[in-house]
Amino acid sequence: MRAEEHMGAEEILRKHGLSAEGLQQSKSGFTNAIFLTEDAVVKIFTEPGGAGFQKEAWFYGNIAPSYAPKLLGAGEDYLVLERIKGEGLFRAWRHMADGEREDTVRRIAEMNRELNRTALPEEMALFDPCRNWGKKLLGRMEAALEKLRYNQGIPEELGRRTAEFIRANAGLLQEEALYLVNPDLHFDNLIVAENGTLFMIDFEMLEAAPMDYAVHVWNRMEIHPFNYANEEDDPLTLPEDYRFLMAWMRKYAPELFVFPKSDVRIAMYSLVYELELLCDFPRAANPVERIGRYLEGVCG
Repeated sequence: MRAEEHMGAEEILRKHGLSAEGLQQSKSGFTNAIFLTEDAVVKIFTEPGGAGFQKEAWFYGNIAPSYAPKLLGAGEDYLVLERIKGEGLFRAWRHMADGEREDTVRRIAEMNRELNRTALPEEMALFDPCRNWGKKLLGRMEAALEKLRYNQGIPEELGRRTAEFIRANAGLLQEEALYLVNPDLHFDNLIVAENGTLFMIDFEMLEAAPMDYAVHVWNRMEIHPFNYANEEDDPLTLPEDYRFLMAWMRKYAPELFVFPKSDVRIAMYSLVYELELLCDFPRAANPVERIGRYLEGVCG
């Protein structure tokens, strides 16, 4: 932890009349600096004024649902949030029986449904619902594939099959009704409080999207849940503990699976993530394996 970051977090807490006693940096922040005290979380954004900060500041400042921590303070590049006393769902999940896991998925589905019912902010271009959402998604896939062909970032045969699959199913991404969606709702962004209440955190990736766009993160977790685990939970996060995740999601969030060729739509969403990930990490084994699994799952 850099000393200037620590001092910055201390100053932020005191500015908002909060104690900095026991302040320490969390290991769970992937891109931003996260600091913890007994009662508060200080999140200092590496990109002040960026899209992630704007979305999260809007959400905590204007929506404040029961399933999210309370906002205690905000500045130009930080948020101070209530600290939920409990443990991350990745850790809690390991010790749950399947019945408890299924009930947890039911509660995630309820929270996701409540999020989808939240009105999109009309004044924020970041959530502009008038854009051609499906066309934009296809453009991202095509741009990623072109880059991967150029730098040989994907095995040639897999790249060919992927391109054919995208072309064959482009029509499934026609414009649908758009909702507030969190496509980053993995288990490292869920906390089980000491009293058993489930909380959602981290709203930087909120989007105006078809409601089924959230499904691809759970689809990926069923294959490689460790993809999202923090460094402490990663080695103990096992795919066999997630083998029923998608079946439970279908049971408790059926509204996310009613679209024509739902499995194919979800595979298309998943491909966007994997292709862009491969652009940053060419020929990485896990994204390549997942792409193969998606294509096998919907193409036989």
